[in-house]
Amino acid sequence: MDLVQIARKARGLSPERAAKLMPYEFSGSSWRQYEAGYRGTARKPVRAKPEVLAAMARAVGVTADRLEERSPEAAAVLREMELQEAQQAPAADDVLRSAPAHVRRMIDAALEDVDPQDRAEVLRQMAADYEAVTARRARQGAAGQRPRQTG
Repeated sequence: MDLVQIARKARGLSPERAAKLMPYEFSGSSWRQYEAGYRGTARKPVRAKPEVLAAMARAVGVTADRLEERSPEAAAVLREMELQEAQQAPAADDVLRSAPAHVRRMIDAALEDVDPQDRAEVLRQMAADYEAVTARRARQGAAGQRPRQTG
């Protein structure tokens, strides 16, 4: 857990902000309890399950390789998370690769301001939006839409 805490602090994240980066609902107080290793005034020991530790590590940018020596079980879960994300990304890339150059430049510029942890999801959403717009334009063109007059 100390690796996750160090990574969180290095990114300048509070436990509350880090908890919001989790792939599911998670509270800042739960994050603090896992980092401290106990909960409540009775100091009841608490330890994160491998899947929780993997999600916390991912939220603060810790890789599976770095997590391996601390928790092999959590590292295995994190590798699976990374694998699933990598398998979803090519579909988005294929759609956007066919986009005109000016659209790809706008997408690249927009992604510069997105947290690296969120880029794959944002890219997938952009690809879905672009695909929907392209399909709508194709349907409108097939329906015999009149071109706009200029000047």
